[in-house]
Amino acid sequence: MPDLSQYTILAVDDDSINLRVIGQQLQTLKPRLLVATDGQLALDIIAREKPDLILLDIKMPGLSGIEVCRQIKADSQYAHIPVLFLTSSEQDTAKAFDVGGVDYIIKPVDSDALQARVTTHLKLASTLKALDETNALLSSANERLEKKVEERTRELVNTNASLRREINERRSLQDKLSFLSHHDFVTRMYNRFALEEKLTESMANTEEITDARFVCLIDLDQFKIVNDTCGYLAGDELLRQMAEVLRGQLDTDDIAARIGGDEFAVYFHQPDMGFAISKVRAIKSALENFEFTWMDERFKHNVSMGLVEIDQSIDSVSHLISVAERTCYQSKLKGGGEISVYNVTRTHVDKTQQQMRLVPIIRQAIEEGRLQLHVQGIYLNDGETLVKAEVLARLIDTAGRLQPPSYFIPVAEKFNIIDAIDRYMIEKSVVALSATGSGIQLSVNVSGAFINKEDAASFIKETLSQCQVDPSLLCLEITESSAISNLETTTQFINELSGFGCQFALDDFGTGTSSYEYLKVLAIDTVKIDGMFVRDVETDLVNRRMIESIAGIASAKGIKVVAECVESKAAVSLLKQLNIDYLQGFALHHPEPLNDFLANNQKTDATC
Repeated sequence: MPDLSQYTILAVDDDSINLRVIGQQLQTLKPRLLVATDGQLALDIIAREKPDLILLDIKMPGLSGIEVCRQIKADSQYAHIPVLFLTSSEQDTAKAFDVGGVDYIIKPVDSDALQARVTTHLKLASTLKALDETNALLSSANERLEKKVEERTRELVNTNASLRREINERRSLQDKLSFLSHHDFVTRMYNRFALEEKLTESMANTEEITDARFVCLIDLDQFKIVNDTCGYLAGDELLRQMAEVLRGQLDTDDIAARIGGDEFAVYFHQPDMGFAISKVRAIKSALENFEFTWMDERFKHNVSMGLVEIDQSIDSVSHLISVAERTCYQSKLKGGGEISVYNVTRTHVDKTQQQMRLVPIIRQAIEEGRLQLHVQGIYLNDGETLVKAEVLARLIDTAGRLQPPSYFIPVAEKFNIIDAIDRYMIEKSVVALSATGSGIQLSVNVSGAFINKEDAASFIKETLSQCQVDPSLLCLEITESSAISNLETTTQFINELSGFGCQFALDDFGTGTSSYEYLKVLAIDTVKIDGMFVRDVETDLVNRRMIESIAGIASAKGIKVVAECVESKAAVSLLKQLNIDYLQGFALHHPEPLNDFLANNQKTDATC
C-alpha cells in the first residue's frame, strides 16, 4: 500500500457522509486530508493550502464543481493541481473534461478505484512537476553553457557534446509531455482532444483526399457489468485489451481514439459507403469475438456502432461528433449490438434531435403552468345524460399556440418526463373537483412510468385528502400496454387506490394479445373499447361482434363499458341497441377547457 503522507488532498462535496466515506477509504494511504462542503469554501482552502490533488463533486449548491474547476484552471498558481471529479452520472463527464478535469469517479465511490486513481494522478502530477523543474534547470544550464562557450573556446568540443546531450533530454521530456496531453492514460490511444485536432486538420484539407471519409463511434454494451462485478481495475484492463483488438483491425492511415468511458471512435477513408460498412463489420466482429478474462470470470461484449460519412451536411467537428453519438444511440435503442448508418437513419436521427429540443420546452411548460386541461364528456347510452368526463392534456407553446397531445406526449414518454405530466394532470383535476358540486367524475390517464413510482398511490391519496375530494369522483385510466409492462406493480397500485375509493378504467381495450385475461386479474370498474372497433361499427360486422363480445364478458364480471370515438348519430343508435353503458366521442361532445366545462357548477368556497 503506497504511503501518501507527504501529499495534501482536498475533498469537496456538499454531502458530509460522502466526505466521511472518502476519508475512511483514503485513511490507509495516510494523506493529509482537507474537506470542504461547498465551492467557495473549497476555493478559499486552495488559496491558503495549495493541495496536491482535489476530489471535486460536480453537482453542488452555489458554485458547481464545474465552475470551481474552471476558476482553479484559470489561475496559473493552481492550474497544475489535478482535479478528479465525483459524479453519480457519466452524462456530466464531457463538461468535466472540458474545464480541465483529469479523471472522474462514479459515486458511490469504490474504495479500490479511489485509491488507485488518487495514487496514479498524484504520481503523475509529481512527474509533471519534476519535468517542469527539469525544464527550468535545463534552461538555466543552456545559459551557463553559452557563457562557457564564450569564455573557454578550448573546451568547445566537449561543451558542445554536453549541450547536445542535454538538448536531447529536454526534447525527450517535451515529447513525453506532448504524448500525455494527446493520449488516453488507460489505453494509450489518442484522447478526445487529439481526435478533434486530427479531424479539424483533415476536414480543412478536403482537396488532398479523394476517398470518402468516415467516423465510426463504438460503444461497449453492458461495460458497467465488469466494473460492478470485478472492480474498476478490471474495467480499465478490459479497455486496454479492447483497444489492442481495435488497433489490430486498423489500417496505417486510420485514427482511433478513446473519447469517453467505454466509447471509442475511428476515423478512416474508404472508396464508398459499401467498403466502409464492410470495414466496420470486421471491427465489430473482432471486438465481439474477443473474450476478456479476469480471475475466474469470462466476459464477451456486444458493441453498438454509429457510422457517419463526412459530407457537406457536416459543418464542424463538434457537429460530426454529435451526429456520430446520436447515430450510435440509435443502435442502443434497438437493444445494442447493432450498426446504425447516418446516411440511412438520418431522418430518424434528426427527428430524435428535434424531439430532444422539445424536452426543456415541456419541462418549462410544466413549471409555468402552461399545460392546459381540456375534457371530453362521457354520456349514458342515451347520448344525452352527462355522467363523466375524460381529462385531456394540451400544451401552450412559447408562441402561445395550443398544441395537441401528439405534439409532446410521445416525447415526454421517450425522455422520461411523462411522470411529471401525470402528477400535474392529477393535481389540477383534483383541484377542479374540489371547486365544483356537479358530481361529474373526472377520468385522468396515468402512464406506466407513473404507476411504477413508489410514491404514486400515496401522492394521489394525499392530493385527494388535502383538497377534501371524494375519491370516487376520480377515475384513473390505465392503458392495456401500461398494465402489461409491469402487471404486479399495476395490480398493487389498483388494489391500494380502489380500497381508498378511487375508480379505474382499462383504456384501449381489445388491442392487446391477452385482453380478456386482465379482466380477471385487475380490479377495474370500467373498460374503454378501443376506438378502432367503434369508428365504423355501423358498417363493419366483425367490429360489431367484437364490441358485443367485450360487452358480454364485461357485463358478466360486473364491469361497465365505454365506447370511445363515437363519431355519428348512427353509431350512437347502434351502440345503444348493443347495451353499451357509456358513450364518448365527437358526435356527443367536442373537448373544451376544463374550467369552461365546470363553469355552471363552481363552488364559491373552494377547499384547495
